[in-house]
Amino acid sequence: MQRKTRMCLLIGMLTVTAPTLVSVADEHPTIQQLDGQWKQGDLDSRGYANAVNDWINRQFAAGVHFHRDTLIQRLATFREFAWSADSLSSSRINYYINLSNNANYGNREGEGIYFLEKAEQEILAAHGEKPLLVAGRKCNMYIDKRNYKNVIATFEQERKYIERFPELLRSKAINLNIAASFINVLNPTVQAYAKLGDAAGVDGTIALAEAIYSELEKQMKGSSNTAFTVNFYMKNLNYHKYFTTEHHQQQSWEALNAMQTALYADTTRPAGLVQQLAPVLETKLIDYFLTYKQNDSAAFYIAKLKASPGVFTDHDFTLNRFEAELLANQGKYQQAFERAADAVQDIDSIQSILVNDIDELLYAHTEAEYNRQALEEAEQEKRRRTTWLIAVSIFTVAAIAVVYLMIRRREKKTQAQIETLNTAANIQIAAMEEIKAQAVRDEQKRLARDLHDGLSATLAAAKFQLELLIADSEPEVAGKLSDIQHQIGHAYTIARGKSHQWYDQATESGESDFKHRIQHLLDSALADRHYTKEVHVDDATLSRLPITVRIDLLRIIQEAITNTIKHTNARHVAVLLYREDPALVLSISDDGKGAKSIKSSTTGIGIQSMKDRAEQYGGFLTVDSNSRGTQITASIPLGELIPAS
Repeated sequence: MQRKTRMCLLIGMLTVTAPTLVSVADEHPTIQQLDGQWKQGDLDSRGYANAVNDWINRQFAAGVHFHRDTLIQRLATFREFAWSADSLSSSRINYYINLSNNANYGNREGEGIYFLEKAEQEILAAHGEKPLLVAGRKCNMYIDKRNYKNVIATFEQERKYIERFPELLRSKAINLNIAASFINVLNPTVQAYAKLGDAAGVDGTIALAEAIYSELEKQMKGSSNTAFTVNFYMKNLNYHKYFTTEHHQQQSWEALNAMQTALYADTTRPAGLVQQLAPVLETKLIDYFLTYKQNDSAAFYIAKLKASPGVFTDHDFTLNRFEAELLANQGKYQQAFERAADAVQDIDSIQSILVNDIDELLYAHTEAEYNRQALEEAEQEKRRRTTWLIAVSIFTVAAIAVVYLMIRRREKKTQAQIETLNTAANIQIAAMEEIKAQAVRDEQKRLARDLHDGLSATLAAAKFQLELLIADSEPEVAGKLSDIQHQIGHAYTIARGKSHQWYDQATESGESDFKHRIQHLLDSALADRHYTKEVHVDDATLSRLPITVRIDLLRIIQEAITNTIKHTNARHVAVLLYREDPALVLSISDDGKGAKSIKSSTTGIGIQSMKDRAEQYGGFLTVDSNSRGTQITASIPLGELIPAS
């Protein structure tokens, strides 16, 4: 029967060097004393972390194992220290590994793996690299259960990652302590291959371990406890090869001697760490001596192991098994049977612990699975609600956008309608005012003609008759008639002057009123803060021009201003109206950028409308638009429009 040699996982992240002497009077202070020295400032952070590590190693080496809550309580101050700064990640990792090792010694496998997973999370957070803690613990757990195929299966899952370690070490792309965790997996893997008689598997795994260790040894300080532990287990690999697989006595003994040298040659190592590793060596020495019938040596190491604290949970089983084999070698079969029976009873006790642990694991797994399903359902419900919320939000935003666009479109349409109405109203007002002014002018001219042709003519006739009467009358009567003639002559002069004045005013006010209409159109369409405007109407330009022509000229001006606003981006607009016999010329110009839509005479209702208005009087309209500006010119012949004087 194989001795159960549970491997203690490497505490790779600890910054531990030589043993820490925290007190001259007491080399082994309690955890409470260490906590007090740290709080009082007698220990710095590094010294405190090393001292706590020494303390817990001594507890494990002395066979002291704790209930989980008890150890957590003992390490409460250390936990507070480890989480007090981001730089203390190694202490946080070590905290979880110590809890895991404690559970491992008590055969609480599920608890041990749980704390190892917590340690791996801390390592990933601190270094961004994957350690092999959980994989190593699983391999050792399967070794304890004699489930060698699962050991190899676990190794195969990590093989590609582990095979990269030599290159990662050469390129310094992996943390040294993480790289050192390879031994946690490869040591039980070699043992599993050896138990299955797979010599090729043993040789291949040892070759991989040696390739990694060769690179690791170049970079890791030999004084570190991690390097010390890895070196010890590297020697252990050869023992599995020569003793279990090849059954080579001499080379097996040389491997054991190499392990003893690795463990005891350096006397500066912490006693607790050496005491933890010593049972691994001692159990292999006992197996060797019992196999090769060296009973005295076997008895010596059995007594030594019996005197040491129980490092493993199966300590009693191991001792009873070794004593049974020794008694059988000595021919004391009855006593050997009794010791074997005791061993069976011990293993039954261990199995009951394992069964209980399995039950707890199943319960924990079931509870975790139930909680996971509940969490997944909650997450799915949350995702559904979030999806609905997003959909509703998108729909609401889209609806608001559509409503907003509809309102804007309606506002623009309404504004356009208002502008159209305003434009039409302005033109109608201008036309009505022009018609009214023309009526006033016509009436004024009529009154002037009536005054000239009627009253003035009558007075002139009366004056002439008085001249005849004066010539035929007596002197006294002639004097009176002469006075009357003089008064009638004065009245004639006034009447004749007023008739000419009224007629001339009616003729001249046409240009002034029309210029005012044009200015009003420009001011209503073009804001003073954006445009400068110029209007010029030559004298006598509109004399005797029909009202219909004047109104069409206003409409041409209005349409030209509309095109200026829409297309040219102008800042100055000028309107000129003058006669260039035999035609009336209207020019509307601006300093804008010009527009293709204005250049074309065949497209655009506005341009065509202006052309039609000019052509109905036998005239024409031209458009000249370029980068310097736009000029619209309408020419209307006056021959048939103005009646003869």
